[in-house]
Amino acid sequence: MLTLDDLQHPVGEVCLTILQQRLQEVRTQGALLRKTPSAEEVLHDTRVAVRRARVWLKLCTPCVDIPRKARRALRSFARASGPVRDLEVQEAWLASVHVRAGARQGWEALRERLAGEHAAHRAVLLDTLPEMLEGAQRALERMRPLDGADGESCGIWLAERWLDAASPYLAGMHHLPEGLHPLRLVGKQLRYMLEPLATALNAQDVLRHLRQGQDVLGRMNDANILAAALPAHAAALLAARFEEDLHAALEQGEAPRWLHPTIWPGLRAVCQALLDERQEALAALHGWRLSAGDALAEGLPRIGVQLAGSDGFDGFGQPL
Repeated sequence: MLTLDDLQHPVGEVCLTILQQRLQEVRTQGALLRKTPSAEEVLHDTRVAVRRARVWLKLCTPCVDIPRKARRALRSFARASGPVRDLEVQEAWLASVHVRAGARQGWEALRERLAGEHAAHRAVLLDTLPEMLEGAQRALERMRPLDGADGESCGIWLAERWLDAASPYLAGMHHLPEGLHPLRLVGKQLRYMLEPLATALNAQDVLRHLRQGQDVLGRMNDANILAAALPAHAAALLAARFEEDLHAALEQGEAPRWLHPTIWPGLRAVCQALLDERQEALAALHGWRLSAGDALAEGLPRIGVQLAGSDGFDGFGQPL
């Protein structure tokens, strides 16, 4: 955690300290994952640690020399973790869907297919873990402030980058759900930037609104991803069932007589539940915008003011 005094220190020095903390968190969580590769919570915490580290690695590139190989290793892990996370969410959502007895066969077939894909992607992700841990260690050992990075205070430097991200975020809140994906990306950047600063700037309220925003933005995004993937899942399952039924009919010396495979009612029920989920997610998204919009419109610029003039402002952005 940073203090107001830390913001007066040279930017290269402070960025190096934050990166060391973030990369050490990556190593700690990654080591736990190596010991317990089947633990869902540990995998989640490792992915979050890597995302936090990557935000600060990108942010600090102009003032800290970071080995490229280390950055590539973390990027590989992050990319491999995306499908795992999406499938985890889809499995959890599908498990929560209630279907009638006659529709359970299709629902169970879809769950089984998602579980198989999840296991395959998880294996790919775990294959990247040793390289990621080695990359984090390499960065910790070889990072150093770049020449000339000590001429500016960290507060001034961070203020500019904070406002560069905050401005499109505030603008994007008025273009939902069309601007959903870019808003999620910049929201992650703001959230992870603010976490080490929230206590010093007394900005826990802004951090809470950003987290709530990421939750509702993520829910809408998850529904959209499942809507894009569901047709392919359903088509593969239906094709397999048609093939099985056709083989069985021909072996009995007759043409098939079915109208729909037995999994069809379950797939239809899941599609209807997904339509309902998208409507609920959209309502939650607009509810968050209405409830948090004014607070964020005030709070995000306030943080920029505090960072830029941290020695002349109190924790609420007011002049001393």
